[in-house]
Amino acid sequence: MQCQPFTRARLRACSSGIAVALSLAFIAPPALAAAPARANGWGVALTDVTPDLAIRYGTLANGMKYAILANATPKGTASVRLHFAFGSIGEGENERGLAHFIEHMAFNGTTHVPEGDMVKILERQGLAFGPDTNAQTGFDSTTYMLDLPQTDAEHVDTAMFLLREVASEVTFAPAAVNAERGVILGEKRARDSYQIRQLIDLLGFQLPATPYPNRIPIGTDAVLNNATAATIHDLYRRYYRPENATLVFVGDADPAVIQAKIEKAFASWQDNGAAGAPLPRGTVDFNRPASFDNFIDPAVPTIVDMSVMRPWTDDVDTSADRRRKIVEGLATAIFNRRLQRLANVPNSPLLGAGMLTQDQKDAARVTTVKIIAKDGSWKPAVAAAEQEVRRTLDHGFSAREMKTQLAETESQLRTAAEQANTRTNQALAGAILSVIGEKKFVTTPRYRLDQFDAVAPSLTPAEVDAAFHGLWTGSAPLVHLSDKQDVPIAQLAAAFTDSHKIAVAAPAETAGKAFAYDSFGPLGTVVADQRIADLGVRTVRFANHVRLNIKKTDFEVGKVRFLVRFGGGLLDLPRDQPGLGPMMSIVSGVGAVSKHSLEELKELTAGKVVTLGAAVSDDAFIATGATTPADLGLQMKLSTAYLVDPGYRPEAASQWANLVPVIEKSLSEQPQNVAQTRLPVLLANGDERFGLPVEAVLSKRNFAEARAALAPVIAAAPIEVTIVGDVDEAAAIAAVAASFGALPPRQPASAYTAARKVTFRSDRTPISLTHAGPADQALVQAVWPTSDDRNYRTVVGLDLLKDVLDLMLTASVREKLGDSYGVSLGSTMSSVYPNFGYLSASAVVAPGKADEVQQAFADAAAQLRDKPVTDDLLARARNPELQALDRAMRDNGFWLAALDEAQSKPDRLNRIRQRRALLTAITPADLRQLAVLYLQPGKLQQARIVSSKLAAPSR
Repeated sequence: MQCQPFTRARLRACSSGIAVALSLAFIAPPALAAAPARANGWGVALTDVTPDLAIRYGTLANGMKYAILANATPKGTASVRLHFAFGSIGEGENERGLAHFIEHMAFNGTTHVPEGDMVKILERQGLAFGPDTNAQTGFDSTTYMLDLPQTDAEHVDTAMFLLREVASEVTFAPAAVNAERGVILGEKRARDSYQIRQLIDLLGFQLPATPYPNRIPIGTDAVLNNATAATIHDLYRRYYRPENATLVFVGDADPAVIQAKIEKAFASWQDNGAAGAPLPRGTVDFNRPASFDNFIDPAVPTIVDMSVMRPWTDDVDTSADRRRKIVEGLATAIFNRRLQRLANVPNSPLLGAGMLTQDQKDAARVTTVKIIAKDGSWKPAVAAAEQEVRRTLDHGFSAREMKTQLAETESQLRTAAEQANTRTNQALAGAILSVIGEKKFVTTPRYRLDQFDAVAPSLTPAEVDAAFHGLWTGSAPLVHLSDKQDVPIAQLAAAFTDSHKIAVAAPAETAGKAFAYDSFGPLGTVVADQRIADLGVRTVRFANHVRLNIKKTDFEVGKVRFLVRFGGGLLDLPRDQPGLGPMMSIVSGVGAVSKHSLEELKELTAGKVVTLGAAVSDDAFIATGATTPADLGLQMKLSTAYLVDPGYRPEAASQWANLVPVIEKSLSEQPQNVAQTRLPVLLANGDERFGLPVEAVLSKRNFAEARAALAPVIAAAPIEVTIVGDVDEAAAIAAVAASFGALPPRQPASAYTAARKVTFRSDRTPISLTHAGPADQALVQAVWPTSDDRNYRTVVGLDLLKDVLDLMLTASVREKLGDSYGVSLGSTMSSVYPNFGYLSASAVVAPGKADEVQQAFADAAAQLRDKPVTDDLLARARNPELQALDRAMRDNGFWLAALDEAQSKPDRLNRIRQRRALLTAITPADLRQLAVLYLQPGKLQQARIVSSKLAAPSR
């Protein structure tokens, strides 16, 4: 199971609302009984807010709640969630980490499912361990998640049976508990990072008298190493109870049928023994004086968090409360635009900034401004936080800012309403989960839009100003600094005091500009127009040789996805300027276009749904994202401008200079990051187009190099545009004709013969690298070179071999040895570099276990070479692949990637047609043949990444 990163508290939703009518008190005549209170099936009293009437709420006689919603996106599938109102804050001091331990044990043996069988049952039904079968433990909740590939009786009944087992039948066999300790300690080891350490420090500073700082769900080594099965079982019995449980089902099924199945599975569940105490929330001292604290770590970026706190109230979900949240949401959004403008100016020391509000249930409401700055620039960050809040408190918001944000919010809500019928099961289930235990309702996107439209005309800057004041009313400021170097608390406090002495003026108003990219020349002319009937694709070619691929679908109503391929990407960039591609990708948004800054583009596109920026891939410069049918024309013009008239702006150059040291130190702090950024370079014989160069190399890259490299690409490189989704074909052709189709003629693609040359490392000496993080983290990796992706049967076969190896190593490394939280498998077969590819397996382990796990990798490869896999193992690997393929065929993201070279590489379209047949046809003998060919001991490249705090391993 994969546990989600630990979170502080659920972000407070800025929901829509309308003005509430004055309440009228009715006194019943003495002879008449008062009418019963109206409530939903969970007992939440109804208000003047109209909930989503399609959701069926109910409560069983034993106190367990459920919610059911019919939804057909994707068709024939469902998301099932079993939620417990219990998390790590419910643990005693001798139980720290056991709520999360219970989550692991739920998959390790129950009354009717032997240890190790639960995941296998799900895999046989096409659910992949991780993506489809998952669980997460938070501070006050634990949720088990199944995403069913089908909603037939077999799949739904199996889901209900297994979740019922989780609810009350986990056995906690001592041997199974002892085996799982290593897995959980491996997870703790793998997740140990400066982010977690900083979070704990920040919570301890902001909320010292609450349980949160001392109840991070992963727990403590002392408890995890010593807790007995009986202790864990006792905690489970106290909190895994019907009255604490809620089952949510969202999917393509009849709600009445699902309700009957829930009742059949769960009605017999009864409490066993005394209930656990209510979850403690602690207290917050709102009279605390202004306070300061710091967190020092060699990998942490410079971050300033300035917060105020005010009492938490259990608000009822009414129209009046929703109006309040609309106004607070507008204030927050406008202020965040101001903060981003500060970061997006030349020579700014700020890398990013944002304001958010959070509810710490039963304790406090927290408003925070977070400023991220270049290394060491903590004083400007403190000043920015203090002065920008004070500037807004003193001078308020302008009518222009208000108008822009109203348009932006209305556009977001309207888009959501138009796309309501294609919301995913996961998203809808998440919305229902968010109101468990709250006096809140799930409403429809259309209802929220109508509320906003009713409220918006009456809103004024003064009302939004007052809301901002309310968000910053409460305790004295709490200022927390994270930095690589020690900063004395007295200096931090003095910097804040000095900033407060500086007078702040109202922000300067900027003059509006007209959009400068309405015309790229005469409209492009279509010279070829064909259809690929079986794939539902239309291909168009313009006179300037720009290609357009269109696929109209009904998968996402009101949403259009696009992808533009331009030139050769990294193949076009000089080999002696490594890091140029990453630089261009990372700062493209801020670099904007030559005639508009990023902030000007945001102003010009307020109320529109568009994606800004571009990126560099292995073999193309890319502009991709999502828009709406109405905004497609504007989107194409924006993407054209980003690709053919990039801005190379000084604010982007200074941001790059500020980012490089932060990137280097952040990525070197964990072995996983080193494996992703440095190891690929070594595997490719030192070719720095793979992975990411070191700081000394990245810092040399500049926009003069980018401008020189892009000039010939901009002039004539080939362009292929792909548009997928709820799109009118004629409108798509017109949008491209007025943008990319209007450019000067494009030339055929270069062969890039020299640029495509790369070879796998020939020296098989084990690779030894270091990371800068904790001494107990080591990463071991096994890599076998394969080939490129020209033979699609081999591609599919190695994908399946990788999945089989994943199952084998999960059993041996995770379950049997208990040495690691999990094993990561990957098969990379290049479509760009001939004869280049590799299959890899890696795991984060304790350094003393590295040899043992490395041997497990080699043993698994030997097993695959020596004899065919069992039919059951192959089915458990293949069934999730087949189910994933079925889902992909109704996913616009899949089609966008599959069609992006429909004209430049038309032969690859056959892969869409062939994959299912190839997956189905592969036999155990085929997998053995691939293993014999590729997984040879002599081809194995071993790698190990250990902490620099340890001596380098001998080789």
